Amino acid sequence: MNRALLWVAITCVLAIAAKLEAASVDLLLVNGRVYTADASRPWAEAVAVSGEIITGVGASAELRRLVGPKTRVIDLRGQFVAPGFNDAHVHVDGTGALLTGANLLDAHEPGVFLERLAAAAARLPEGSWITRGDWGAYEQWAAGSAGQTAAGGAPLAGKGPFLPDRSYVDPVTPRHPVFVNRFDRSVYFTNSLALAAAGITEATLAPPGGEIVRDANGRLTGILRGAAAGLVRRVVPEISFEQRLTQVRAVLREAREGGVTTLQDLTTAPQLLAYQELRRRGELTARILLRPRLSEVEHVEALGISRGMGDAWLKFIGYKAWVDGIMGSSGAMFFEPYDHDPGNKGYPRHVMFPEGVEGAALAMKATERYTDFGTGNLERLLEQAAATGLPPHVHAIGDKGNRILLDVYEKVLTRRLMVDSDHRWRVIHAQVVHPDDFPRFGRLRLVAEVNPYHVSDDMRWMEQRIGKERSEGAYAFRKLKNAGAVLVFGSDSPGTNAARYPLNPLLGLYAAVTRQTLAGEPAGGWFPAERLTIEEAIDAYTRAPAWACFEENQKGTLTPGKLADMAVFDTDLVAAGRADPRALLRGRVRYTVVGGRVVYEAEPNSR
Repeated sequence: MNRALLWVAITCVLAIAAKLEAASVDLLLVNGRVYTADASRPWAEAVAVSGEIITGVGASAELRRLVGPKTRVIDLRGQFVAPGFNDAHVHVDGTGALLTGANLLDAHEPGVFLERLAAAAARLPEGSWITRGDWGAYEQWAAGSAGQTAAGGAPLAGKGPFLPDRSYVDPVTPRHPVFVNRFDRSVYFTNSLALAAAGITEATLAPPGGEIVRDANGRLTGILRGAAAGLVRRVVPEISFEQRLTQVRAVLREAREGGVTTLQDLTTAPQLLAYQELRRRGELTARILLRPRLSEVEHVEALGISRGMGDAWLKFIGYKAWVDGIMGSSGAMFFEPYDHDPGNKGYPRHVMFPEGVEGAALAMKATERYTDFGTGNLERLLEQAAATGLPPHVHAIGDKGNRILLDVYEKVLTRRLMVDSDHRWRVIHAQVVHPDDFPRFGRLRLVAEVNPYHVSDDMRWMEQRIGKERSEGAYAFRKLKNAGAVLVFGSDSPGTNAARYPLNPLLGLYAAVTRQTLAGEPAGGWFPAERLTIEEAIDAYTRAPAWACFEENQKGTLTPGKLADMAVFDTDLVAAGRADPRALLRGRVRYTVVGGRVVYEAEPNSR
């Protein structure tokens, strides 16, 4: 063969190779049980990905034709694939602080208390403060207990609230000031470093309304009550930017290990700066959707930030606000008093009141006396939010709190001729709804952003606090769905001052289909008529949250043309949810894929 013919042959081979490579895909998952969450084609065997986009969903043999020299092929060997989970309710800053700090929720004896503080000290840079903690939350009702719903209904026996002492804490925290609180915020604990930083000595007098606790010999125990905690609180520094990055990294790690590919966050300015920096460094492994506070709408509106501002990794999706308190602190607003606290009907949150001294005084008055109040400030803020196109996402827990929010939503939506529009306004939690109010969710075309794992954890004290009749409206997912609400699931990680809510979506799926504790109580489920099917539960964690964020054309189902966000499990979630829901708790993620990139891969022999 002469040189000319040889050159032609080589050119042809190279051209064919280039065409094959151009037609090939970057990632191919084959031989799986692929649940697409796409009603038009719910099941498949394989998924092909080019760049960040799904380019094929179908049979393994069919998609194998797209394999090229640079294609990574993962043989799933029958493992289960789902769209990446989209957690609609995460407090990234709080979760990061808990993961890198001290989780004391289930600590109510010295051993566990010391172990958790020592571990936090080992994780945090020298000199960092160890704060929060919320010790003793499970001292009355053990974690996993069905509480008053179980036979007998009596709380766990105990010797009274656990109080730590700095004498045994100082040795494990020699270089970290400690300022942690009991879950109900009634008591704070400090080690010697924190007391010294605040200038508190045996001679220090407590301020009015406070107590600096001493033992029988006059020695400081480290316990502070009331206003005395303010002496330390004022010297606790803001966390450094590097520590904030460390905290976000911890959340991203937990997310990818759980198959979570999108986090909907309550976002502060420091957090947004951290997300931007991690993205610049190529370290974002989950998409983060941003929710500034509703009280900041004036600034956001003035900057021209509206719906869709951002991109697939960081995007503004709504405004967060709160109508009432939470069940853990008996602050959720009810029409009738709490059963365990007869003088208490809950209290409103500050979004109801104008900013400034006057608004703060009104809020304090309403909180202290449980008085009624106007909703004019909330209406004003919602009007401004509507003008930006970013929907409000407002927290409402108690039956009165939900009624107040529904009333205001209806008033503003009607006034703006938006009731029948595609507005996608949310009620966050919708935790205890009055029977008369369920139909309003469908009539007003609302999204109910609910937290299924709350059922498994909170049932330990729900009936003790609001009784069985009102509890029928608690976490009533079936009633909400049947009424026409669009259900979206979130973990509410890291939880409240009275409970730990992990980021793991399998816990939420389990709770939604069983309405049981992790120990399987009560046997038939707590108000079992409110259970969802596993398909409905997965939808609420994948397709529906994407829709609620106006991202239904980009994610939520495994459909060609959408972002390649996927999670691979060693357990068939649909089969388990139908036949053996406890198998959901044993499920483990094998791979997490975000934008076509494998961001988590389990060790071969891990479970």
